[in-house]
Amino acid sequence: MNKDLFRTYQTACLVGPMLPLLGETLDQFEGNSVITTYAPELRPSSPWRKQIVEGWTIISVDLWKPHNVRCILDREGNVNLYGPGGTPDRTYQIPDAGVMREGAGDYGYVNRIRAIGDGLYVCGQSRQVYRFVPGKPHVLDGQWVDFAGTMRQQPMSEPPDDNGGEAFERWLDENDAIDLVDIAGSSESDIYTAGDECWHYNGRQWKQLQLPTDEFINAIKVINADQVVMVGHNGTLLIGSARQGFTELSSVDDNQNFTGVELFADKLFLASNLGLFTYDPAKKKIEPYVTTLTPDLQDTHILEAKDGVLWSFGFKDLAYFDRKTWTRVDHPDNPPIR
Repeated sequence: MNKDLFRTYQTACLVGPMLPLLGETLDQFEGNSVITTYAPELRPSSPWRKQIVEGWTIISVDLWKPHNVRCILDREGNVNLYGPGGTPDRTYQIPDAGVMREGAGDYGYVNRIRAIGDGLYVCGQSRQVYRFVPGKPHVLDGQWVDFAGTMRQQPMSEPPDDNGGEAFERWLDENDAIDLVDIAGSSESDIYTAGDECWHYNGRQWKQLQLPTDEFINAIKVINADQVVMVGHNGTLLIGSARQGFTELSSVDDNQNFTGVELFADKLFLASNLGLFTYDPAKKKIEPYVTTLTPDLQDTHILEAKDGVLWSFGFKDLAYFDRKTWTRVDHPDNPPIR
């Protein structure tokens, strides 16, 4: 097995219950990503397919379900949208997004692409939010536009010459970029985006929400318009809505960092740096979750369920649960976990 080909799974989503789409990075080569699919039911003899994307750092993937379009986001604001089998296939550059590319608008990297209702959105640093405006005659003949408006921070100014002096400290304070790492909603008139702060769009304007914590939010799960779950640093677990407010449900130690959340089998499953956990509404308690895997899950980062199957995507460990049995999936380019 070639160590140069070892992968880290940076992001993932489900196209179907047994069809995950992975955004991977090569451990030995920076600046190159791999788009990978695993489809054991569609391609039983050869379930894995991969495509190297040179010069991209894939940061987020999603399925735009109304149009059956796969969505790939690079942190510099490159977006690839394509249909089943790769047709149609379009690549875009989000205006202003990015850091290192020529023409970047000094707002920073983007972090997440997410289908909400019939729309497609991207969020990022400096309170960036973009919306894809569908085109004609095909929906992919569209363009990305700023959707943040006055919420978006101004581009960073040039730093003063006295590096380390009082003027430089003031410049740092004035140019502290607010990072938004997730965006989700029950509809295009009910959208949340969060990270350093939390904002809500009600169909007319963005408004900052005051949460019962000042901890960083990593992930949002919208169950319905009245049940929105947010998880984050130091064991943060919030549930509520912009209309009703949010309640803190956490009861864990400060060193726990929740990175993903999914509702499955009437429980909230929580991915964290310490393993897989669940929150049982009846018990009102967060508890460790033990799978049937041997060894148990080595790491979990992103959780997603579809049609009765829950997937756990770790940086190195992939597994799914069908309500009865956990099954680990070995990647052909990584050492098997035994």
